[in-house]
Amino acid sequence: MALWRWLRRNFGTLSMSFALALAVWVSAVLSEDPNEVLLYPRPVNVRAVGLDQTMTVVAGLPATVRVTLRAPRSLWAQLTGDPNSVQAFVDLSDLQPGVYLVPVQVQVAYHPVEVVQIAPPRLEVTLDRQKKTTVPVKVDVRGEVAVGYYASAPILSPAEVEVSGPASAVKQVVAAYGVLSIEGAREPIKREISLVPIDNQGQRVKGVALTPAKTTVAVMVRQLGGYRDVAVKVKMVGQVANGYRITNVTVSPPVVTVFSEDPKKVRDLPGFVETEPLDVSGATDDIDARLKLVLPQGISLVGENTVLVQVNVAAIESSLSMSLPVEVTGLSAALTAGEISPKTVDVILSGPLPVLDKLKPSAVRVTVDVSGLTAGTYQLKPKIEVLQPQVQVESYLPVTIEVTLNPVGTSPSNP
Repeated sequence: MALWRWLRRNFGTLSMSFALALAVWVSAVLSEDPNEVLLYPRPVNVRAVGLDQTMTVVAGLPATVRVTLRAPRSLWAQLTGDPNSVQAFVDLSDLQPGVYLVPVQVQVAYHPVEVVQIAPPRLEVTLDRQKKTTVPVKVDVRGEVAVGYYASAPILSPAEVEVSGPASAVKQVVAAYGVLSIEGAREPIKREISLVPIDNQGQRVKGVALTPAKTTVAVMVRQLGGYRDVAVKVKMVGQVANGYRITNVTVSPPVVTVFSEDPKKVRDLPGFVETEPLDVSGATDDIDARLKLVLPQGISLVGENTVLVQVNVAAIESSLSMSLPVEVTGLSAALTAGEISPKTVDVILSGPLPVLDKLKPSAVRVTVDVSGLTAGTYQLKPKIEVLQPQVQVESYLPVTIEVTLNPVGTSPSNP
């Protein structure tokens, strides 16, 4: 009881003494490690928390804020050295679609630290509901196939895609749009193209996603009746000057399209047409000539009626010309090779003269690869293989071979 009476009489004095002691201690600590108010050196990314899974942020995020802190001098090295020491967020719990001005909240991983200022202190955030729907794929087919061909309507896979995003944007999307060029096509087209979401004005809609974002477009390209593509074969006469040789012969275009009102006349053609004769007698330099094509009665050329022939002539080192048979490779068991036109290819070879003198036709092979092809008639580029490594292929004509493939068990037919 005496102690209790003493404490009651001296409580004020004791309280003052404790406060003075605490003040002295705080003053001593601050003098050794004073607080500093500084701007955190990095912009802080703001994340959203509490957002319902059926909602999405349309605008306002992502965003960053600048944060000013008060912290002991000894703590600033840790704050600035740790990129995750300061984090900012906005709480979007229970919010419905609309525009909101929400306060930015900051958490600091170290103590004691005081947040002095957040700039900006609030963010304007626009929310909307997530929506998914399917829209048709629309492909704009541009250009024209080659003369004498026609193109079927495009086949799309997939023909519909899913569009997802904010409901306000998704409802604007009427189609997934892509572009396919068929300009000058002579073969079937199968191509993967990218898609973009468009509205009913044909304008791109932003802020939505397409799944998948691509479609495969197939367009069947076939030749019309009465038309046919054939290779161009240059007919040369004469010999270049003594001590010179022909190193290369090119023709442009190498393949032309012919037409007849009688489709049978076109079918009866070989797989090539010849030029009018080109006389190379006594040539010592390159020859450029525009030559007409020799066409049977009742058959006309689609487009320009001449071709450009370039004959390269050089001082002779050593060269050899061979007319070699064409072999078909890669033929499936379900097919047979029918008509091959022409059956031979003129190959110009170069190399050491002693090697060329001993070179046999069996050492040079001309092949056309039909791997993966189905029954039909094709213009194929031949492959020239020389078993003698010192011999090089300078050129060959024609540049394509027409090959007809027939199913096993059927009689051969004209191309």
